Amino acid sequence: MNDDSISLMEQERPAIAIIRLALPMMLAMIAQLIYNITDTFFIGQTGDPNMVAGISLAMPLFMVSQGVGNIFGIGAASYISRLLGARKGKEAKQACSVAFWTTLCLGFIITAALFLFKGPFLRVSGASDVTFSYADDYFSIISAFIAVALLNIALSGQMRSEGATAKATQGMLVGIVLNVILDPVFILALDWGIAGAAWATVIGMIASVIYCCLHFTSGRSVLSIHPEDFKPNVRLYAEILKIGIPAALSNIAMTICFVFRNRVASSYGDFVIAGSGVNQRIGSISFMLIMALAMGYQPFAGFNYGAKNLGRLRAGFRITVIYSTLLAVFFTLVFVFLGRGIFTLFIRDEATVDAGTRLLYATLLSLPFLGLQMTMMVTFQALGKSLLATIVTLGRDFLFYLPLLFIFDNLWHFDGFMYCQPVADGLTTCVAAVLSIRLFKQLNCANKGEAT
Repeated sequence: MNDDSISLMEQERPAIAIIRLALPMMLAMIAQLIYNITDTFFIGQTGDPNMVAGISLAMPLFMVSQGVGNIFGIGAASYISRLLGARKGKEAKQACSVAFWTTLCLGFIITAALFLFKGPFLRVSGASDVTFSYADDYFSIISAFIAVALLNIALSGQMRSEGATAKATQGMLVGIVLNVILDPVFILALDWGIAGAAWATVIGMIASVIYCCLHFTSGRSVLSIHPEDFKPNVRLYAEILKIGIPAALSNIAMTICFVFRNRVASSYGDFVIAGSGVNQRIGSISFMLIMALAMGYQPFAGFNYGAKNLGRLRAGFRITVIYSTLLAVFFTLVFVFLGRGIFTLFIRDEATVDAGTRLLYATLLSLPFLGLQMTMMVTFQALGKSLLATIVTLGRDFLFYLPLLFIFDNLWHFDGFMYCQPVADGLTTCVAAVLSIRLFKQLNCANKGEAT
């Protein structure tokens, strides 16, 4: 971490510091959003809702890769930030190298498992005889390069941990620009269809990973991915995993929920799966930008917690809640007035649009509270509070969403299917708020005890 980054963490006003840290992340997420929706957009231009459903059925694969990548993206980033805050640069370099090589090995293992269980996975996800071949084409290509997908996520997190959020953004942009250029060429011009979307995604991810690796090997970073710094030990893995595993379990839980969501949606028709998939892409616009703002605050929180500067930590928390809530309200208003119009940009099949927009409007009930929920969850991760992070991340999906999905669907059918998500989000936010209040009370007491 260079002098400018240290000054930003230690001296800059929290309201300014959070913006400076979050803006590159938000730009990166905007780029990632383009990355995510480009495939769906150009596949939608074929006018085939079954092809759109096929790419939606493969979405759990991205959630799995995001989850495993987060073990060494969020988990390692949290630990590295705290080490840098405590001026332990050598240990930070070792943590980064261990995260890199372990992620690479895990990627190869996961690829083998995905190919072994590909058929059952897609069937359980809700693939019908009509949509199976489309989902299979996309799934197979992405699965072959899952190690690249994991490194793309993990390296970006490690770059953010040393305050190099602008570099992390540039790395993502390299891949996204390639994906946006190649999608129309592969999907429409060459008529590769859903396989073309997968190849465009893979090539973009490879370019991003190469850019990130060059950052760590160029001498411009205080961190390292060199094999000589690969010095794993039990304590290092324990510190990474205690935050990384809850973060990963969150995505794995979301994957399981998404699979069951597709199963329930398939009972209403393939067009509902397609509509639900497009809704997920549109909804991710708000979710990912709010999350990016909170993630920009993460290194600030971890650094000041490691430096025992509780006042700056509290100030950063408050300003992040305010910023993220205002952003959530903004997106709520945008989707209220423009939701259906945005939806028709992706596909014009009337049944798909009707189902998808109804789902979109239902999720708006909880969207204004998403900023508070995300800020609290990131705070738990940044401070190394693994139990609290686990309660929030897993509670949202396993404690609330999955039971409500089946109960609401059984009681109110499609209406219940629509409203189980906002109810689950509302309950999760309440739980996170109670845990956050208790955490800051404990920190205040500990701080007073040290002062005396």
